[in-house]
Amino acid sequence: LKLYKQFLYRLAAYQVMASLLHALLGVCQFSFLEYNDSKYTACAAVGYLYLAAAWMKVTFGCWITFHLFCFAVLLKNMRKLEPLYVISSILVSIAISSIPLITKSYGPTGEWCWIQRKKC
Repeated sequence: LKLYKQFLYRLAAYQVMASLLHALLGVCQFSFLEYNDSKYTACAAVGYLYLAAAWMKVTFGCWITFHLFCFAVLLKNMRKLEPLYVISSILVSIAISSIPLITKSYGPTGEWCWIQRKKC
């Protein structure tokens, strides 16, 4: 618990939590192996959350990289920006994952519930 008091370890813990959520949602994908129209909502929800968790992992990784750059190269401690890091990571992942949700692109794609290929 002492490590949690250090800022960079908290950022790493946020990324680990996002990875855990991503992995758990990956396991949930297998509960929708029989796809039909009645399971569209559940499939779209899992696909949305799965993509949001993946984007959360990416954004937390970017913030960790940014923080290390500021600390090592610019010699500035950006500790006061922790709320910005967390809130922006969540909002960016929600916003990007909402685009396929708005266009109703989520659905079964083979064995996964994810973004479907549109038929032209």
